[in-house]
Amino acid sequence: MEWYEAGTLMLGLALVPLALGVPVFISFLFANAIGVLIFMGGADGLIQLVSNGTVSISSFLLVPVPLFILMGEIFFHAGLAVRVFNALDAVFGGIRGRLSYLCVTSGTVFATLTGTSMASTAMMGSMLVPEMNRRGYKNKMSIGPILGSGGLAMIIPPSALAVLLGSLAQIDIGALLLAGIVPGLVLALLYIGLIYLQVRFDPDAAPSYETGRHPLGRKLMLLATNVLPMGIVIVAVIGMIVAGIATPSESAAFGVIGVVILAIAFRRLNWDVLKKSLTGTVRVTVMVFMIIVGSSTFSQLLAFSGASSGLVSWATGLAVAPGGIEFMLCL
Repeated sequence: MEWYEAGTLMLGLALVPLALGVPVFISFLFANAIGVLIFMGGADGLIQLVSNGTVSISSFLLVPVPLFILMGEIFFHAGLAVRVFNALDAVFGGIRGRLSYLCVTSGTVFATLTGTSMASTAMMGSMLVPEMNRRGYKNKMSIGPILGSGGLAMIIPPSALAVLLGSLAQIDIGALLLAGIVPGLVLALLYIGLIYLQVRFDPDAAPSYETGRHPLGRKLMLLATNVLPMGIVIVAVIGMIVAGIATPSESAAFGVIGVVILAIAFRRLNWDVLKKSLTGTVRVTVMVFMIIVGSSTFSQLLAFSGASSGLVSWATGLAVAPGGIEFMLCL
């Protein structure tokens, strides 16, 4: 079988179940099982593949993933996210499009404290979408900012996805985490700019309405008591990596301790919060690790079938500048 035939077959076996709504891990499991029968001789190859898959999740580099997820789970279940949200809500006051701006700013803050986009997107969606619909916001001004800012958690550190990619690609995880700061903040500013232009040229997209006004002193007090403590944890987690004081794993552990201390200080930590946080952490971590196992074994099958080496040989043989290869990879 030619390399392009093997590659097309394996991609088809993985993509068809995904298109039908099958979970990612099950799709990889299905593709891997068929691939083993075709390329690795059945049961013996399956045993080897399972052994290699378990190795992919036994790396110490993946330790920050559950820690970052736990930090975010405590942040949400302890009600710290609601405090940040309410403080930012008071700061924006009655400006047109305030709820859209609130989506982006709170989503950016949540991204720096969770490491995953699921919890942030779910919370903002449940809290803001009904209110925005009631106020007459168009979907592009309600759902759009929530999805956009929710995705920032994959870029802005601490990012569980960056840790995952770094461990799989053998890239310095600390450098990869730091590399996401500027792009993430630039994206947040672009979202804010886009909301401003949208409101300016289409005022009906985000109708204005009367809101309670807070004096400047009250706004500063809310920021100091509800946002600043979270900011200190963020700066400490990222700063320890930047300064080389701690590894990403140690920094993630420090972040968990910091969020726990804040939850205790605000008298929001109890057994129910711990139970929900740990349960959510286990659920998300297992899901992520199962996807790692499936994707790593899938890539091994691509290599064993000759599809990977064939694609590399074909790409290097093209009379195309390096920039052209990068463009093709982006596609």
